[in-house]
Amino acid sequence: MEVSKHCCGRKATEWGVDESTRRSCQSKGKTEDECQNYVRVLLLNGSRLFTCGTNAFMPICTTRPITDVSSVLESISGVARCPYDPRHNSTAMITESGEVYAATVTDFSSRDPIIYRSLGNMPPLRTAQYNSKWLNEPHFVSAYEVGRFTYLFLRENAVEQDCGKTVFSRVARVCQNDIGGRFLLEDTWTTFMKARLNCSRSGDVPFYYHELQSTFYLPEQDLIYGVFTTNVNSIAASAVCAFNLSAVTQAFNGPFRYQENPRTSWLSTPNPIPNFQCGTVNDSGPGGNLTERSLQDAQRLFLMSEVVQPISTDPLVMQDNIRFSRLAVDIVQGRDTLYHVMYIGTEYGTIIKALSTTNSSLHGCYLEEMNILPENMQEPILNLQILHSDRSLFVGLPSRVLKIPLERCSNYKNEQ
Repeated sequence: MEVSKHCCGRKATEWGVDESTRRSCQSKGKTEDECQNYVRVLLLNGSRLFTCGTNAFMPICTTRPITDVSSVLESISGVARCPYDPRHNSTAMITESGEVYAATVTDFSSRDPIIYRSLGNMPPLRTAQYNSKWLNEPHFVSAYEVGRFTYLFLRENAVEQDCGKTVFSRVARVCQNDIGGRFLLEDTWTTFMKARLNCSRSGDVPFYYHELQSTFYLPEQDLIYGVFTTNVNSIAASAVCAFNLSAVTQAFNGPFRYQENPRTSWLSTPNPIPNFQCGTVNDSGPGGNLTERSLQDAQRLFLMSEVVQPISTDPLVMQDNIRFSRLAVDIVQGRDTLYHVMYIGTEYGTIIKALSTTNSSLHGCYLEEMNILPENMQEPILNLQILHSDRSLFVGLPSRVLKIPLERCSNYKNEQ
């Protein structure tokens, strides 16, 4: 995305790749376009900006002051914090205490997916390495800090499916005060869990939207909105489902699914710690509050048996022959109830504006579809961000950033 230097003064800067790094990248078979620096992580932390770039398949991260982004205070390796390949789906977030949670891959060939915590005051932790039951060719979507937990949303190949290859959407969770195991699960999450998200059209045989593309978190409502689509090789269809965090917690409090060995089926097994909460780290050292039994459980029990169900039987929005890509949600106070205005980006460069409500007796509806690109031009919408102070919607496209007012009443001549 291009940023006009005139709009931002000294707050705009270029971050390129040195010639030797570019040559090294191209010598490994990558194209000139791939061997550039694509900024994939931008995280605000107080008065500083933590940012990471692909750096021609040699990821690098920098810390910069917000007041002058051309100034680099610190540079560190971007491995496990930023993808090598600019096309890889990854996500990252930073806590108030400075820990960075990143979900990406750690190697040039993208064979080692990871959910990784680094920096800050807590010890570095990761998901189990080269273990497809923990993460199986994942595409990471988003990450959120909720209380003592970090929630991560992704889609991946479903290891529990015995017949054929199927992609499931997931929500994963770790404790922010997890310090890893001792002997077992050293430098590895001991609180990692994941559950399937269901977004489907009801019927005798439900129609599933298996692939999560985007999420939007409304903390004041404890709601997670998600954009789901069919597989790219299937008929194009998209939907928006919303999930209460209480439903997510309910799934994590329920039984696990466990496979004894590759020749056996996945079976439901009781949760040894229902109503689990992140505990406090005691004074007996790293892992001192973990028994051998609990570490063995953490090593094998992480996939939940129950599926997280959405707030409504059918998706809030469904549309065939189209692929949604991104989502942003605005809360508007109506005469009698709160309305959630959804801005849904598509792969064709249009934005669908739709309405849902917290009142279960009222139905949502489509409001309009906005064509934001010149005629006969199509670009996928990569990002949608609402700036509430300006009542504007910022739209990220491959070649530009657009700003659109949220209120477009001038488009309608009749009063309703």
